[in-house]
Amino acid sequence: MRDDHATLVGLGFDDEHLESMGLDRSATARPSGLMDVYLRRSNKKEDLATLRGHVRDVVRWARTNGLQIRHVWFEQLSASKSYVRRREFEKAIQSIMDGRSRTLAVWKTDRFDRRGMGAVGRMLDEFDRRQARLVSVSEGLDSSQGGRMVFAILSERAKEEARDMARRVKSGHDAHKAEGRRGTGRPPFGLYSAPGSGKVEPHPDEYDTARRLADFLLDKKTTKDTAHRLNEAGYRTRSGATWSPTAVSKLAQSPLFAGMVPVRRRRTDEYGNPLDSWEGYGEPLRNEQGEVIMCGRGVVTPGEWFKIKALIAGRTDERWAKGKREAAYLGTGTYRCGRLRDKWGTGELEICGGSMSHRGGRYRCQVRQTRGTSVCGGVVTLADRIDHAVGQAWVDHIAVLAPGDPVVVEVARRWLAVVDPESKAKKDEALAALEAAQRRVRKLEDDFYVFGKMDEERFEELSAGQRAVIESTITMLDALEAEADLSSLTADVLRDAWASADLRDRRMLLKCALGEGGVTVKPAARQGDHTPILERLEFDWLSEKDTTARR
Repeated sequence: MRDDHATLVGLGFDDEHLESMGLDRSATARPSGLMDVYLRRSNKKEDLATLRGHVRDVVRWARTNGLQIRHVWFEQLSASKSYVRRREFEKAIQSIMDGRSRTLAVWKTDRFDRRGMGAVGRMLDEFDRRQARLVSVSEGLDSSQGGRMVFAILSERAKEEARDMARRVKSGHDAHKAEGRRGTGRPPFGLYSAPGSGKVEPHPDEYDTARRLADFLLDKKTTKDTAHRLNEAGYRTRSGATWSPTAVSKLAQSPLFAGMVPVRRRRTDEYGNPLDSWEGYGEPLRNEQGEVIMCGRGVVTPGEWFKIKALIAGRTDERWAKGKREAAYLGTGTYRCGRLRDKWGTGELEICGGSMSHRGGRYRCQVRQTRGTSVCGGVVTLADRIDHAVGQAWVDHIAVLAPGDPVVVEVARRWLAVVDPESKAKKDEALAALEAAQRRVRKLEDDFYVFGKMDEERFEELSAGQRAVIESTITMLDALEAEADLSSLTADVLRDAWASADLRDRRMLLKCALGEGGVTVKPAARQGDHTPILERLEFDWLSEKDTTARR
């Protein structure tokens, strides 16, 4: 039986048809009398009957030229995308390189390769070295009989057609998304999309499980804990598999999970060429006013989605996303060792500044723990004692700040970013858009004034468009600042927030009021030292200078 029998049967040929074409048995001729065939279609919408017609055309050409068909290679893949690996195409080429056949036949050049004359030309060079050839049956081309130039021209034409198709497809997708349609592919677990609608709605069989997953995450459970709880309760994914932390994270971070139209950026190589992978889980598409574009009802609301995303991003080194235990103490990542140590053996003293971690009810210098006493003698202090003192110091510090104080405003702004991540994300995107528009204006000015690359009319037209973008973005940022209403977040409100906050929120409030130096803990004078702990603490409180630098 032939090696390609399954492929031919898959194309719809029965034994009688294969026998009539001579494809029911293996070819026996020498390599010079053998031919390999490569067939391709871009998607399943292309009729199999058409492909069978291509096979018959190739068979007739082979018989006319006294050749036997050694193997028929077929795959369903794009030929224009450089990041798509075409394994059957590679096998067809390799069969010629290895000398198993001397002829590679395709029905038409654009069914062979859409990467242009560069790729096809290099391939033909290798064929020539092996006295092999490429033929296009429908176009009557033979690379061994002066057809190389025509192959090159047709390859470039196919490449341009591929680019045009990509532009049309992208333009269509962008237009659909702007009108509130989700795009292609299956919607995420928990949602259903009627064919052709572009809208999502709760899936009758999956929504309850998806909502339970979201509730676990909103309750600050880790993705690992969420997966375990779902599995213990007998819930399964759409494919029937058990839940994993990665599956939970991917689902929860998809904008479609909240009914928002998603936008994802494809990764590129060092030269800017697209790769077959995407960055992150996508972001919600926004209109010119900065509003999220919806495509139906999701499992969670947009506000809940932004909160889940902020929780995942808020864990240091993605600990939350990977299911590692959340920090259970106030000072983890904030307290710094204040012991003096020898600076690289020079005799010059410097403050260690190493992070302090918690173990056995005490905070300890990490440098001392990991590098030994020769590097730092370390600081050890009772956790409950220092946490209580730091909390009281935070309250006292905020209490003395006057309403409207720039430091209060900055602390309030940082805290608002924690409790309202959606507004923060919207503001970050607007700032990025403003910076991009300003860069474009500078480039236009260079092209007109410095390099003279465009006339005045074209310069004015493009500049006016960019100025309009800048003005609308600034208006959006002003509106976002007004919506934030930082005036309501007074020192009294912040103190009340501390009193009612859980440990995670207190950690965030503490960080909001501190600079990069955190809290430095000086060592005790001796064992059993009764010096008040506050006298051993140095706080790098946020200053008015920090707020000015931010602006």
